[in-house]
Amino acid sequence: MQLFKTRTFRWWEVGLIKLCLISLGIIVAYYWGGYLFGMMWLWWALFVATGIYFILKLIREE
Repeated sequence: MQLFKTRTFRWWEVGLIKLCLISLGIIVAYYWGGYLFGMMWLWWALFVATGIYFILKLIREE
């Protein structure tokens, strides 16, 4: 079994993967909501860091 091989998915399969991961996120938030909400600073930091990364990447490509 080759774990890291290149795969090609159709657009609707990617949509199903996203739906699956969104559902997992909702389930995790439901069960561990209080604990995860207490670390809100971490989620904001991740959001800002990834946002800055992609903005810089878009600016440098042009």
